[in-house]
Amino acid sequence: MPNKEGGYGGYRRQDRRSAARKVRAPGAEGGVRRGVQPPPAQPYHQTPYTPRMDGNGVRPARYDPDALEEDWVPADRYTAPRPQQDPPPPPRRPRSEAERARRLRQRRRARRRGLLLATVVGILAVSGVITLLLPESATVPAGEQATAETAALAARLVAPLPYSGGSGEDTALPALDWGSVGPVRQDETRTYTALPAAPDAVPEFGRVTTEWFADAVFLGDSLTVGYSDYGINVGGARILGYEGVSPNTFVNRTVVKNANDEDEVPLDVLAGLQPKKLYLMVGTNALVVEGNDEGFLNYYARLLDELGAMLPDCMIFVQSVLPVRPEALADAPGLASARLESINASLRAMCAEKGCYYLDVASAFRGEDGALLAEYAQPDGIHLTVSGYTAWVDYLCTHVPYDKNNPYQPGSAWYLDAGLKDLIADIP
Repeated sequence: MPNKEGGYGGYRRQDRRSAARKVRAPGAEGGVRRGVQPPPAQPYHQTPYTPRMDGNGVRPARYDPDALEEDWVPADRYTAPRPQQDPPPPPRRPRSEAERARRLRQRRRARRRGLLLATVVGILAVSGVITLLLPESATVPAGEQATAETAALAARLVAPLPYSGGSGEDTALPALDWGSVGPVRQDETRTYTALPAAPDAVPEFGRVTTEWFADAVFLGDSLTVGYSDYGINVGGARILGYEGVSPNTFVNRTVVKNANDEDEVPLDVLAGLQPKKLYLMVGTNALVVEGNDEGFLNYYARLLDELGAMLPDCMIFVQSVLPVRPEALADAPGLASARLESINASLRAMCAEKGCYYLDVASAFRGEDGALLAEYAQPDGIHLTVSGYTAWVDYLCTHVPYDKNNPYQPGSAWYLDAGLKDLIADIP
């Protein structure tokens, strides 16, 4: 605009925004200066415009009044760029039943291994504590212990016995180790002795229920007959009891009367049954007369040989000969306590040689004087009462070789419930 002097020299240059404010709206008085754009309906600071994003996706930090109009867009048309997202994961392949079962078995095995490892660590820790608490005198030097074991091994490895079919002289075969032969394997003509496959006598270990005897057979003389006469519960075991029999009766396959007064050969019946466990008690009838120890032991050993060959998968338990009352010695002088203890010691050694289990049942019936306890004896001083058979079964239930699958009585220290048995099923 011209100044007061009529010229344009006094015109002060203004910025674009100030010039826009001095231009009148279209149609107003005075018109519009040429070359000047009309302003928007509202000032820029009142228009809901939002700055565009630059090339790097960054919006200006504040409003710039010098920015050109084309750098602004209405706010309702502005859309912020979407953040980049990872591509969706591929769909999971459904697992088959076999794969799920395999994974479940793997987890179970891992838990069982962990339980077994924890048990072993606990046992080692307890053993270490016991070793620390033991006095120094109770610790045997390793060299002396090895010497004692070697001496015991030499004492056990003996030549075949004469009764086994050979003369026992220079032609006898050398003794074999059960490590290559097996605890009850024999050949057809000879029996070999070696280290015992089990302790000399089965110790007390937990308590099983009578289910343990479900696959067992009791073989013996009139003392065994009492199980049938009194209806003693032995878990369904088969009772093969015969009155008046001795080891030679079985070995010679003599025909005898059974409980039903029928004739049968005991070993033939036993071979047909093929039990998993055999409880043998015989000897009282053969020992009534004195002075026959060697013949009795030879027949007893031959009986164990035949049983081992006939029942290769059977656990054979040899029960000691029971003591008698002092009044019975008048008619049976051979049943004196000292003699029976000597016979039982020989049977114990015989079981150790042949891999059978020895049960010292006599210890549960013997008093301080070595005789049969009166509370267990019949009037004849030899046979047992019902309470005697109850004590007998109680002894057998508490003297069983340990196995995790044994039917231990609930509450016993070694009882395993069904869940724990399933947990350790694949652990040897």
